[in-house]
Amino acid sequence: MAPRISGPETKELNNLVDRLPEQVSDWTPEQRDQYTAQSDRAMNEQNGTCR
Repeated sequence: MAPRISGPETKELNNLVDRLPEQVSDWTPEQRDQYTAQSDRAMNEQNGTCR
């Protein structure tokens, strides 16, 4: 199993998810955009492809 990366972008994604409504269907369009952007940054961080 690969080591788990817990950099600042991944931590921020976890914080964001904690603040969002539990049901995705309850998210506003702005919350969906915010989640998508932060998720992309965390994925890049974990893949070592930060821009």
